[in-house]
Amino acid sequence: MDSIEALIGKNIDEVSLIESKTFFIAPLKYSTKVCGKRYPSDKLKISDLDYFNMISFSQLFKKEALLIIWHDETGIITDLEIYYLSNDFDILFQDYYIIKKAIDDGQAHKLREGDTRYLGASRLSEKVPQPNSIKLANKRELVLKKRYLQKIINEIKI
Repeated sequence: MDSIEALIGKNIDEVSLIESKTFFIAPLKYSTKVCGKRYPSDKLKISDLDYFNMISFSQLFKKEALLIIWHDETGIITDLEIYYLSNDFDILFQDYYIIKKAIDDGQAHKLREGDTRYLGASRLSEKVPQPNSIKLANKRELVLKKRYLQKIINEIKI
């Protein structure tokens, strides 16, 4: 990864981002309202979801922090922040449990992102088999929801 100091002002497409053992590398685009308040443009994927071999919570969050690389709509990097997910592990775990329980109960096809607060099971278009059910379910990925990213923006006051 480029040196941290050198990232500000660069275009996100010109930066080489290498996976870190310590942090989730999170290049996040934000938009700005007329009043000047920033909001995330999209959710952040953290893992694919395999219905038959679901990742454990501790494995999913073995990296306890996000290195957030904020960039605006033009792609220019404006801010860098470190945010510790461990502050929110209780809610993230509750969300994980809801998702896991639905899968274990053969109800993955009924999962909605609205069922959880911060961690979502984002739906993809491909349908796949699920455990304990004959119904196919949309393939999914585990994401940090826009609502959670907005909470982070509000807390770090960029």
